[in-house]
Amino acid sequence: SGGSGDETIHVFSLASGHLYERFLKIMMLSVVEKTKRPVKFWLIRNFLSASFKEAIPGIAREKGFEVELVRYQWPPWLRAQTEKQRIIWGYKILFLDVLFPLGLRKVVYIDADQVVQADLAEL
Repeated sequence: SGGSGDETIHVFSLASGHLYERFLKIMMLSVVEKTKRPVKFWLIRNFLSASFKEAIPGIAREKGFEVELVRYQWPPWLRAQTEKQRIIWGYKILFLDVLFPLGLRKVVYIDADQVVQADLAEL
């Protein structure tokens, strides 16, 4: 889903490490609490811990949101990065067109450490 008739708010984020996974969970819950329309989170699975990946489907069911874990391999033709932060920046900026389905009209990026204070439908 994600076409023009879709009321779902699509949110993209990523987290690396247990601290940012806790922030991510808080951000996600703040979005769901403040947003009246259905919400779907798109998270890059490459950096998430096994325990977070295991827990998030249950949280999604309990709180009433959708979540999709997307994976993308760094392309071999692009200079390999060794610094984790640079890899994360690459995923946040360079690969957006291949992370999401083509029909997805709008995705809102929210840093994991943000708390949402208003309905995202206003954006």
